Amino acid sequence: MTYEQEFLKDFDEWVATQISVHQMAMAAAQEEADAGDARAVDAVIRYESRLDAYQFLAGKFDNYKAGKGFHDLPDGLFDQIQY
Repeated sequence: MTYEQEFLKDFDEWVATQISVHQMAMAAAQEEADAGDARAVDAVIRYESRLDAYQFLAGKFDNYKAGKGFHDLPDGLFDQIQY
């Protein structure tokens, strides 16, 4: 396995771990927020935003594994953008 392949594999595993950790942390913070802890409401928001970012990265890894990239976008997609 090349250095790049090993890095991508390790990074993909790390992102998956972060998703699991933040899902658990967000659920625990939500329980505290539901119990009336105002600080937990802010924690839920922080965990959710981080979770969104990690899920975005996981989606990029899924696309990479599927061989998808910018070359797979429909023709003329960028022609529709107004600058």
